[in-house]
Amino acid sequence: MLFDPHLHLRGLGARDLADLVFFGVRGALGPCDDGVMPATAAAVRADLEAQTGERLGRLRAAGLAGYAALGVHPRRIPARGLEALLHDLPDWLGRRGVRALGEIGLDQGTPREEQLLQRQLELARSLRLPVLLTTPSRGRVPLTRRLLSLVREAELPPERVLVARADPRTVKMIRGCGHLAALSLSAREGAVDEAVRLVRSLGPEGIALASDAGGGGGDLLALPRAADRLRKAGLSPAVVRRVCGANARRWLGLA
Repeated sequence: MLFDPHLHLRGLGARDLADLVFFGVRGALGPCDDGVMPATAAAVRADLEAQTGERLGRLRAAGLAGYAALGVHPRRIPARGLEALLHDLPDWLGRRGVRALGEIGLDQGTPREEQLLQRQLELARSLRLPVLLTTPSRGRVPLTRRLLSLVREAELPPERVLVARADPRTVKMIRGCGHLAALSLSAREGAVDEAVRLVRSLGPEGIALASDAGGGGGDLLALPRAADRLRKAGLSPAVVRRVCGANARRWLGLA
């Protein structure tokens, strides 16, 4: 079962989702991301409603096992109304189909971003939810180190944390903390082949492959393509199953 743990739902239509099903994707997690415009509390609330309503409904109508992750992204912190938004966030997190808190994390590493991250990590711990974390391409290594430090301080179960957009520079430190590292198959040209090389050299433990597609960018069919490349590279069906679905489903508590 191919399961995509990082699929942006905003721009995906019925034809896109039908293509996913045709090429073997059977489930996906759609997180809140930085596509909210403008970054106001009202816009974030509308995005949370859409994520748990129409977008999740489109996934399921297409025949996919669809789930949502909700949170306030570090690039979309509203100037006003944040406290009320955080107060109401548990209500959205309790809705049907919501399986994780995310994507949350650091963008520039400002004190405000860190405070928001800590608040949401505390919420995830109290609600016993898995967490999807993100870091930017610029300054990824130092920001990932800081992110992992803050997660350690929050005392979350390490196996319930997924760090998206991991790359060859950060995958080992993420796995070393006991977290799941999701390799973005749309990060750059050659990302699928890079992911295959990493799985071959490091093994499947603590690695998940994610398309990081949708919402106007990325390779929508990157996960089926990566599964095919892994098989052609001689990796066992068990390894392919783990990195292309089973590890992510276990992180979500779906295994």
